[in-house]
Amino acid sequence: MSSSIGKILKVSLFGQSHGAAVGTVIDGLPAGEKIDFEALNEFLQRRAPGKNAYSTPRSEADLPEFLSGVLNDTTCGAPLCAIIRNKDTRSADYSQLVDIPRPGHADYPASVRYNGAQDPRGGGHFSGRLTAALCIAGGICLQILQRKGIYIGAHIASVADVQDESFAKQKLTREFLQKLSKKEFTVINDAAGMQMQDEILEAYLN
Repeated sequence: MSSSIGKILKVSLFGQSHGAAVGTVIDGLPAGEKIDFEALNEFLQRRAPGKNAYSTPRSEADLPEFLSGVLNDTTCGAPLCAIIRNKDTRSADYSQLVDIPRPGHADYPASVRYNGAQDPRGGGHFSGRLTAALCIAGGICLQILQRKGIYIGAHIASVADVQDESFAKQKLTREFLQKLSKKEFTVINDAAGMQMQDEILEAYLN
């Protein structure tokens, strides 16, 4: 598995779920771009764990530390490197994964790929924890794109058999996408969102 994506803008991820930290290196960012760290932290908190009943109970602050690439809150042309330190790790909870891999996770493929030498704690490098580092890169790029008049939106299309309304039926204005991005549960139809949350909790309890 490659830990780097992109050509003109290359994003690399590093770290493991229960290691000291997870992080990203972003190479190719234009110099002179101001980073709004308050807005970035608000964006990161949207995926931070332990916030509600349908997310992982792991509790992490998810505050990024910037090691390079930024001077006076502005990109300086050097590769940007940022980390998020791991705090809430309970590695003993994952000791059985070596012998009993989880369905729908990379526990077994990682074991085959790395001949049993992989880090099984919390999924290691294949954990959803790595999305925290990916969101640093995404959050910075969103700010740069918005200054150029480009806005990006996403929603939860479906959970189990519950479908949200389609983007194709909406008038995709900047205001619509911004309002959607502020929702705790990112759906267009709030009634469908409540049904989705019920499906998630039912699966969790069963």
